[in-house]
Formats: sequence, C-alpha cells, structure tokens
Amino acid sequence: MSGTFQLGVHDALSTLFYGGSANVSWEQALDGLDEAQARAVPAGLPHSVADLVAHVGFWQAYLLGVFRGEDPAWVESAAEGWPGGGSEPWEALQLRFFRNMDALAAYAQDEAFMLQHDPQGRFRTVPLTSFAGHGLYHLGQVVTVRRLLGAWPPPGGGDTW
Repeated sequence: MSGTFQLGVHDALSTLFYGGSANVSWEQALDGLDEAQARAVPAGLPHSVADLVAHVGFWQAYLLGVFRGEDPAWVESAAEGWPGGGSEPWEALQLRFFRNMDALAAYAQDEAFMLQHDPQGRFRTVPLTSFAGHGLYHLGQVVTVRRLLGAWPPPGGGDTW
C-alpha cells in the first residue's frame, strides 16, 4: 500500500468523525440550537438532540479511554451508554463533544497509531471506523429530531444546495 493511499484512508476516516463529505456536518446539525431546543423530545421519539450528543459523546470518551490505556469498564447494558443530556449546560456538552471528536480524528491521522493492534488483535482502523459510523447513524437522528421540532434547517443551511 502506497503512502499516499494510506494518507488518503486516514483523511477519509478522520473526516467521518465530523460528518463526512456526503452528509451535513455535526457542526451544521447542531448550529443554532438553544438549550430548550436541544433538550426537547419530539412526540413519539425517545431522545432529544442533547441525549443523542451525550450518547455519542459517552462512546467517544470510552474509545479515547481505551486508546489512552485507561481500560474503561464496558457497560453491562446498552442503556448505560445513554447518559442523557443531564444537567450539563448545552454549550458545555457540545464543547466536550467537539473536543473528543477532534481527539479521535487526530488518532485517525496518526499512521503509527493506526498500525497498532487493539486488545482484540484488530488494527486500530477497525474500532475507529466502527465508532465513526456510529456517530453518523446518530447524526441522521439529530437532523430528524430537528425537523420534527421545526428547527431545521440550521442558520447556516441544511442538506440542500
């Protein structure tokens, strides 16, 4: 595999944490939401935007802990990975979310790190790709929640051009 191709793979993977090139970005999807909108749960849905961001953020922190050698405990049930928006202010929740996103994207750009194996013997590309995909899944849910709240498109524009 050529170095140029490998760098392209690293670029593509790190970009997915932000939303990728075929989707709106996380920054766009969260743009302009105030505290009340971020915490509103549309009728018939189980989560608010803040809940979704907190959930993805929970798993971001978990993966970063693994990468840093902290050996975080695995959750006993899926529900434990849904901490909810909690009492943390919306702005602080977003700040932590984007800071962790930047850290994961940086790991994806680190070729030496990507060549290492995780505790299951997989290249680090495997969990990074899985978690990036997980984030994209929930990014789509954020857009849906915003649409149902009548808070779409965001001030900077949505998914049309």
